[in-house]
Amino acid sequence: MSALAIAPSAPEQPPAADAWAQDYLGQDVSRFFYKWGGHFSSVLIKLRRRFDGDLDQFLIYTIFMLTELSRERAAAEARAKGAERVVSRPKGLNTLSLAEITQIPRETVRRKLQALIAAGRVTRGEDGLYYPGPAADLDRFFYDLSPLFWDGVKPD
Repeated sequence: MSALAIAPSAPEQPPAADAWAQDYLGQDVSRFFYKWGGHFSSVLIKLRRRFDGDLDQFLIYTIFMLTELSRERAAAEARAKGAERVVSRPKGLNTLSLAEITQIPRETVRRKLQALIAAGRVTRGEDGLYYPGPAADLDRFFYDLSPLFWDGVKPD
């Protein structure tokens, strides 16, 4: 029998949504964004305090945390596929790359990196690239942002 003669199967029906999803999807959109916006503002205020009032520093730090997350995910995937030994090296970034990614002028990025180095969040390697520093903490990073992922969207 040729492939053209096979009738397409009917698409599967999605599973019934639970009460939480129904409640979430049924929220008034303006109420949702008001609630989420309040959480977003409080997170930014907290982060601003941690980064000496400079959210651009946080943005640059975020890029480093995302590279760390990518590295950890790749290592976990390799272990899940049965790799006995996983060698995972941090990825370095240069000032120009950070400027292009963040859309912050290169000289400003350089100054922000100096502040991040002073705080221990970033370090500069012998190769001239920048890496997460000893005070970089992926768990703390996600903890600080957690209200945006759960508290900001869960129904009352």
